[in-house]
Amino acid sequence: MSKSFKTVLTAGLAAGVMALGAPSVSAQGILKGDTGGVGTVNHSFMIILSTVLQKKIGVNLQVNEGQTLTRSALKLGQGKIDVSIVPPVMVPWMHKGTRFYKANPETAKKAVDNIRLIIAYGAGVRHYMVWEDSGIKTWADLKGKRIFVGPPRGGASPVAIQAIKLNSGLVNKKDYKEIRMPWNAGIQAMADGKLDVFVRPAGVGAASIDQLGAKRKFRLLAVKQNAPGMAKFMAGDDRVFVTIPAGTYKNQSNNDKDIIADGFRHQMAVRKDMSDELVYKITKTLFENLPAMQKTAVTLQDISLKDPFSGGNLPLHPGALRYYKEQGKKIPANLMAGG
Repeated sequence: MSKSFKTVLTAGLAAGVMALGAPSVSAQGILKGDTGGVGTVNHSFMIILSTVLQKKIGVNLQVNEGQTLTRSALKLGQGKIDVSIVPPVMVPWMHKGTRFYKANPETAKKAVDNIRLIIAYGAGVRHYMVWEDSGIKTWADLKGKRIFVGPPRGGASPVAIQAIKLNSGLVNKKDYKEIRMPWNAGIQAMADGKLDVFVRPAGVGAASIDQLGAKRKFRLLAVKQNAPGMAKFMAGDDRVFVTIPAGTYKNQSNNDKDIIADGFRHQMAVRKDMSDELVYKITKTLFENLPAMQKTAVTLQDISLKDPFSGGNLPLHPGALRYYKEQGKKIPANLMAGG
C-alpha cells in the first residue's frame, strides 16, 4: 500500500482515537499485541482499545498491526506476545495440528492450551468486490478472472476460496487465477487495476471499501444463501449471514438494495498466565468505555456485552470470567476452562 493511500485510510481512526483523550504514562508495564491489517474491525478494535487502556488504567498495549493471525495465535500460546485476535476457525487447526500447523503439530497443540478468551465479537463480513466497468455482474462471470483471496498464510484465503466455489462452482487455480499477497499489497493491486475481484473481510460500513472505490464505481456480489453446501459452510456460531444495508457505500453501483454476505465472529484472547487482576481490569475497562469506542469507529457496533460469547471456542480467562459473572452473564459450558 502506498503511504498516501494508507494515510487516508487511517486518518479518521487516528482522529477518533485522539478524541478519547491523551494517554497517560503506563503504570502497568508494557503488553504486546497482534492484530490484522488496516481497514478491519480487528485493527480498529485493538488500536482504539490500546488508547483506552493506557488512558484509563495505565496499561501500555503496544499493537503490532498487519499480522498473519495464524502465526500470532502461535506466538500468543508461546508467551511471545500478550494479546491477540484469534479467529475461531484456527482453534481446531491448532488442537489437531493441521493446516498451517502441520509442520509442527505438537507445538501448536501445546500453544493453544495456553490461550484464554476475553471476548468473542462480530468481526465483519466478506465483501466480494468487483469494478462496475469490469463486466462482472454474477458469480459465473468470475471464470478466468484474477481474484484476490487474501494473504499467503492465514485463515482468510482458504475460507474465501471455499465461499467462491459454493457460490459459483468455480475451482481455484483451475477456473480462475488465485492471487495471494499481504492485505495492504492486495488493496493497492486492486486500486491499480491489477485484480478483477477483491475478497475483503471488513466491518459493515468500512471506510477502506469506499476509499478503494472512490474514483471508480464498484459492485458487491451477494452470496447465494440456498446454494448447495452453504448451510454446512455457515454452520456454527462463528459464521452468520449479515446484511450490508442499501446505501452503505456511496461508490457502490448496486447500493440501491441490501447485499447479503457471509459474516464471521472473532475472538480477543490473552496468555493463560496473565494475572487474573490485570485481565479483569482490561475486560471491565473495555465494556465501560465501549460506547465511546463505537463512536470512534462505526465498524465496532457488533462488539457487545449482550453477546460476548457466540463464536467463542477458547476457555475464558479467570479474570474475564469474574467480570462476566459480576454482570450476571450465563457462561456457556464450552468456555469454561478445564484447568
